[in-house]
Amino acid sequence: MLHYSLHNNKGMALLLTISLISILAVITLQFGRDMRQEYIISAGMKNNALLGEIARSGVVIAKQMLLLDQEENDFDSLYDSWNLIAEEDFTNSFTNGTLELAITDESGKFQINAMVTRKREGEKPKTQEDHTKQIQRERDVRNILWRLLRAAPFLVDDGDAREIIDSLIDWIDSDDGDGEEEYGAEDSYYQSLTPPYFCKNGPIESIEELLLVKGISSELLYGTEEKPALAQLLTALGDDGKININSVELPLLQAIVKGLDKSSAENLISFREEENNKELLANRQWYKAVPSFPEDIADKMILQNLISVSSTFFTIRATAKVNKQAKIVTASVERGKNKLSILRWNIE
Repeated sequence: MLHYSLHNNKGMALLLTISLISILAVITLQFGRDMRQEYIISAGMKNNALLGEIARSGVVIAKQMLLLDQEENDFDSLYDSWNLIAEEDFTNSFTNGTLELAITDESGKFQINAMVTRKREGEKPKTQEDHTKQIQRERDVRNILWRLLRAAPFLVDDGDAREIIDSLIDWIDSDDGDGEEEYGAEDSYYQSLTPPYFCKNGPIESIEELLLVKGISSELLYGTEEKPALAQLLTALGDDGKININSVELPLLQAIVKGLDKSSAENLISFREEENNKELLANRQWYKAVPSFPEDIADKMILQNLISVSSTFFTIRATAKVNKQAKIVTASVERGKNKLSILRWNIE
């Protein structure tokens, strides 16, 4: 009986020991997991902070390059250092992490907000002559968008193009009693949607906002496999309507000039891409020096009040990478005389 009791106690002790070891093993494993998790979180936070600093440094570099470019010349073209920054290697600029930079000339795009400038509160023209000029400029700007939508590669139907333009006018204007455009839309239309929302009656703030406007589809704005994105030719920055012909893309270049065929537009693009001609791009009428450029178009030309060879608005995109993590900072900037202001800042 005593022998049995001792044997039983030894068995219980062994079971207790095994159980204790198992519990300690579980605790140790859990502790290890927690430590690893904390390490991963800590490393992630450290990398995230590092990514932010690298990306912000990239924006500072780009800003300085834009200001230095302004000191070098008073016109902007795709030969400028700001456009070539995407080719720069920043590998040795940071101990940990890499940086990629790109600067886009927004002044080479169509300014959506230039379609309506008279109906904004507190922005009344000083004289009748100024008022007349505003009306004509708005009309010219709208005609550019009309030609852009109707022509290749977008080929928007006549009725759809009218709806888009009128709806944009209604969306941007201050709704001061002039009423709805013939093919446009005001609150009554937008309130009938699911979910309902109000017509903005104010300037477009981002390209994405255009998806809220009647007639503008995601396929048109961002493109499909068959057609390019209209968005790449539009900007929400600026409202004077001026487009830099030294950086404008071919479809918009054709739209600027009524009657300009694709072949002639391609000749203009080829001319400005030749390095021997880069100094000629300082002249706002450099297109007259292009061989075989149609004289009848050159004489009437191009809406002189809406073309430029200098740029005011740019988008800076700084991509920072550390190990497998990445952070992208996008900054919209306005360049004035010896100064540069950040208008919008976005982090991805």
